Amino acid sequence: MFKAIILMQIFLLLVSSQSDAAYKTITDTEGRTVHIPERVKRAVVLTATCIETIYIIGAIDKVVGISKNILDNKLLPTIIPQLRQIPVVAQSTAIVNLEAMLSLKPDVLITMGPEHIAVGMDKKTVRRIERYGIPVILLNLKSLDENYYSIELLGKVFDSEDKAQELIHYMKGIVGHVQNKIGTIPSEKKVKALYVSGNNPNYIAGGYWKGQDIRVMAGAINVAQDIPQFMATVSSEQLVMWNPDVITISTAAKYSPRDVYSNPHLRNISAVKNKRVFKHPYHIAGLFTPRVPLLLAWHASMFYPQLDIDWVGIADRFFKKFYGLSYSGPRQ
Repeated sequence: MFKAIILMQIFLLLVSSQSDAAYKTITDTEGRTVHIPERVKRAVVLTATCIETIYIIGAIDKVVGISKNILDNKLLPTIIPQLRQIPVVAQSTAIVNLEAMLSLKPDVLITMGPEHIAVGMDKKTVRRIERYGIPVILLNLKSLDENYYSIELLGKVFDSEDKAQELIHYMKGIVGHVQNKIGTIPSEKKVKALYVSGNNPNYIAGGYWKGQDIRVMAGAINVAQDIPQFMATVSSEQLVMWNPDVITISTAAKYSPRDVYSNPHLRNISAVKNKRVFKHPYHIAGLFTPRVPLLLAWHASMFYPQLDIDWVGIADRFFKKFYGLSYSGPRQ
């Protein structure tokens, strides 16, 4: 009962403080129309996918609360040291400490949705937060185009449209450069690729992303394109039947290329025989963050070394421009 009274008092403070404020309207990636204050000064951000954009466009000082999963990211606290000073009010993008969040008096909450994805905030929680007068923006990025849209949207939310457009322009420049290179590869010369993760290489990425699959965008054929799920477990026999030319491993996987090479069930796969199994450098991994063009360049270089795509140089220039740091990850 006491906790409910405290929450209601916070709610009344929020309503009274925002009653005279001007508002603007945005549309999130779930197609929801969201009314937010004209000047967002205090934001709670639960998704690591967008925190980099907020930093790059110069609005990290407006973030007053984050989720634990942002701090758990191997890279983000390194390139955005301010994150360590921001209060943690949620365990993930879906599970938030409502009392702690309300105490921060945020103008807006930014997280992932909808609930049918594992990390999405459920509709009941969204409605509960909105009843306290806090607009909720859901950003579930499923394509490079949605990535660009989210950057444009966050620029509007934080009054940083010019910096958002600068970032989008730079990203598109990298993508265009890479795709011009891979456009010279004839269809019959395209490599067959497979992306794996989890505890063993039987946990594979299917055709969920279709044409927006990072490997397809990098000029490869996804051998698992007929598997409808984002991720699925298949047999070693299926891996052998697919016989990929190149295998790329998620940075979150619990194994290395060496483990794949030593797996007796996979020794006849072309990628294994030709030592073409590569693990994502965690410095550039992460779908659909501002760094996704770097991951695209890395994939294209792994698939087609003859194209001489300088992915390390691309990554270094990006890191220096937007983070003020040199790229410090693997270079091969």
